[in-house]
Amino acid sequence: MKRLTLATYLLFLNGFLLLYYAYSFGSVVYLVFGLLSMALAYGLTQESRTAIKIALIYAAIEFFFALLFLIAGNIWSVVDAAVSFFILHDILGYIQEVAGEESEKVEKEKV
Repeated sequence: MKRLTLATYLLFLNGFLLLYYAYSFGSVVYLVFGLLSMALAYGLTQESRTAIKIALIYAAIEFFFALLFLIAGNIWSVVDAAVSFFILHDILGYIQEVAGEESEKVEKEKV
């Protein structure tokens, strides 16, 4: 089964950057989201279905807001949008592969 290595590394990188922002700006909000991102990265290493679903929703919302900031003129949001896009791509590819394996199991059980 395919491991979620790229999504795990990118979520950890995202969490590290958010923790850096929390340290630089003294913001609790960055701290909370940085810790959430790192916790989701740990959940992806354990292949927890709940963590995968939450990480998918989190990355989609983050991608949406990164695109909004990019449209508003914040050029540095392209990095955040790219990271979120690759997280989404890796998780959706993993879900598609797992769903294909489960459908093959069902087909074999019917025969």
